[in-house]
Amino acid sequence: MHARHETIVVHFGADGCHGSSSSSGGSSPYSISGPSLDSDDGSTSTDEYCPDDPLEFRRHVSIFSPSVLAEVDPSSFRPISCVLADVDKHLQRMVLLLPAFSASAASAARTDALHKWLAGFDVGWVLDMDDHGSLPRREVGRRVSEWAHALGTMDRVFRHRHREVRSPVNEAAVAELAALGRLAGESAGAMLRLAGSVVALGSSPSKLLAALDVHAPVSETFPGLARTFSWPPSHPVSVASDAALTGLLDASRRCVRDLSAFIRAPQYPWRMPQGGEVHPCVGFWMGYFRGMLRNRISLYFVLAGGRDGDEEPTTPLPPDEGGLVMELISCLEAVLEEKSGALAFPGLSQIFMLNNTSALVRRAVRSDLSMFLPPGWVLAREERMDGYLKGYLEVSWAPVVSRLAGKPGVLSVLRRRNPLSTFYSALENVCSMQRGWKVPSPALRSVLRSTVSESVVPAYRRYLDDHPEVEIPAGRSAEELEHQLAELFEG
Repeated sequence: MHARHETIVVHFGADGCHGSSSSSGGSSPYSISGPSLDSDDGSTSTDEYCPDDPLEFRRHVSIFSPSVLAEVDPSSFRPISCVLADVDKHLQRMVLLLPAFSASAASAARTDALHKWLAGFDVGWVLDMDDHGSLPRREVGRRVSEWAHALGTMDRVFRHRHREVRSPVNEAAVAELAALGRLAGESAGAMLRLAGSVVALGSSPSKLLAALDVHAPVSETFPGLARTFSWPPSHPVSVASDAALTGLLDASRRCVRDLSAFIRAPQYPWRMPQGGEVHPCVGFWMGYFRGMLRNRISLYFVLAGGRDGDEEPTTPLPPDEGGLVMELISCLEAVLEEKSGALAFPGLSQIFMLNNTSALVRRAVRSDLSMFLPPGWVLAREERMDGYLKGYLEVSWAPVVSRLAGKPGVLSVLRRRNPLSTFYSALENVCSMQRGWKVPSPALRSVLRSTVSESVVPAYRRYLDDHPEVEIPAGRSAEELEHQLAELFEG
């Protein structure tokens, strides 16, 4: 019999069977949601550079070009939230903070202004970071996301203001461009601190995703800032960004080499579900594999570096993203197969593998992982599921059907026992156990039920037809037996 799959690849052969992002699948595993950021991150002090008095406002911006006063309305300044996502508001805040970055400004004033500038993007905490693990692991996902958003917005603000100020060229414009370059340089240097903190984390799946998520915006944004402000390769920001990219790639390679061990590690909970349902690790890891592909260019450089001049040739990296994904999925499949042996009830390990293989294939073919699946990959899993189903029928239902073999014996008659009593007893034992087993996929559950019914009910009908002398108890007709089998796997 054949059953079409609902894009979950539930397909069975003629004699058997065969299936939720912050990133995500499944939900992405790396988007670790932790408690809110500490209140001492400095972001609440943003409003101190937003004076309500128009005269005070003009005093702040008097050293800059007349176009500044023309385009900024001082009356529009109000105490505002520490998260200022709107570019125009950031541009207005910049006008108030730029005096602290003039050539004559005091160092303390510049430090204070930088803190307030970064706090306005909700990333003031980068100034408190170092390269010695100051990034709490539980906040990695949230902070990297905030940081990437802030860096992108900051880049747009700097480029926009640079275009506005550079023409016409006059003394005031030159002074403002110089101050803008200092603000951009110090902001960029502070933002790079996150890269060092990510590199300092211990090897883990979340560290790899964080490193890729930081590498991508650094590699895209910092070269653009260098072009905008004409920073040479020897500029401190250019040197620091190159070092950060190298550190992130090296850290990522170490994590990639550890991924198979992480999949097998007991701390990524492998406590087996006793109903045979899909293990939570399937959703976790398939979502994680998709998360790696968020930054395919960065991942490409990670793997390419592992091929050229790698310092650890004894543990070569896969040749490309597709090879890595296939290697990790195969590792996950092997661990599932190994762990299924811990399920003691006859047939439960096969149900577990049917559920999990179906879920794994569904997550692969319905996502961007599908572009990396080699020809025949899905078919091989369908054939594997055929084998799981046959094994399930052999250990669960073949012993039940075997009770129908032969004729009612004399011994049975002498004991005044119904010849079908052993069949009914075995049937009830299996049904009572397997009603609690879980098959969450409706398509797979339907196929399993119909396959079990086709294995048991025809044999039962044949026995009744061959032995009309046997008295059938109430509620034991073939139709009622079929209805009973249709209640399996409800969980």
